[in-house]
Amino acid sequence: MAAVYRAYQPQLERWVAIKILDASEASGQEFLARFRREARAIAALRHPNILTIYDYGEEHGTAYIVMEYVSGGTLKSRLSEQAMPWPDVAALVLPIGQALAYAHSEGVVHRDVKPANVLLARPDWAMLADFGLVKLVGHQKGITRPGVTIGTPAYFSPEQAAGDEVDHRTDIYSFTVLLYQLLTGRLPFEADSPVELMLKRLHSSPPSPRSFNPSLPSQLETIMMRGLARRPDMRYATMTEFLNDLSRVPGATGRVVSSGQPAPSSATARLGSLSPVVGPRLVIAGTGAALALPIQGEVLIGRADARSTPQPDVDLESHGGAQAGISRRHARLLYYEGGWMLEDLHSTNGTFLNNAPVSPDQPVRISTGDLIRFGQVTVIFYEE
Repeated sequence: MAAVYRAYQPQLERWVAIKILDASEASGQEFLARFRREARAIAALRHPNILTIYDYGEEHGTAYIVMEYVSGGTLKSRLSEQAMPWPDVAALVLPIGQALAYAHSEGVVHRDVKPANVLLARPDWAMLADFGLVKLVGHQKGITRPGVTIGTPAYFSPEQAAGDEVDHRTDIYSFTVLLYQLLTGRLPFEADSPVELMLKRLHSSPPSPRSFNPSLPSQLETIMMRGLARRPDMRYATMTEFLNDLSRVPGATGRVVSSGQPAPSSATARLGSLSPVVGPRLVIAGTGAALALPIQGEVLIGRADARSTPQPDVDLESHGGAQAGISRRHARLLYYEGGWMLEDLHSTNGTFLNNAPVSPDQPVRISTGDLIRFGQVTVIFYEE
């Protein structure tokens, strides 16, 4: 759709990315209308796993979007023909799924989910970019003519391949293709031409992912095959429902378990061993660092800052807090005789319990094994 350049903004002393479209060379007004739509769609979204847009403008027939610059490259550059372990894949793609779930809740369908559109702010922080093929749900007039497909054939949903009307379930399909590729080292459909590829997708079911990676849990394969159903009504109804099932697969939080359901008492971290901490604690998913919770009525969670008081009881600064969107006063845990409750403190990037947002000033009950996400930092809560 456009060319993207890196540029320096001296007023704020930062690098930015500028996407530029010359409307005179890009199928005229239809393309320009889609470009404007991209700017509006991204500007309305606020999520730590969605690329931030700073500005939009048009000058002398040239339209441009100024965006956050991410230096880590794309997920596509990390792909190989080797299958990745499920815990590593989960750490990368589940936040992208959460970004899609949020976009869908705002009436936005991406329509081009693929590795080249996943940027890596850090090796463990993925961001979804390029809503250039976006469709805003509820618009009665579409830019794209009926029967015309847009997107990337390798990640098309069957309805995209057929040129049919699409909704948020097309993102569920493409997201599952990405998941399949990372877990097996190959795409679910391969062909010599885009046309043959799309015909396969329309008329054939994908091969079992376990036929390429026997180590995958059968539970995960069942979830993926549902995400790759040819008929949209046979897929998950929402991305949130899909993510809820994925989060229950052993290893989804960076923990490795031998069999059965995850057992908090014997769980270990993917990238290290749990610290010898007993009592109520938060365990950082992916590293296994254990943060003890003081037994007191209120436990403040956030980032330490000499300019603000009070200081947090649980400081996430050393766990990538600033880069991961942790507010100084992000959330708090409330201890009472019956157990613990979680409350968001009007944080910038939100607090999530088992992928569901926690509303500010509305404490919710938490239990051992629950997944809590503060901005982009995911922890596991243990009460014993």
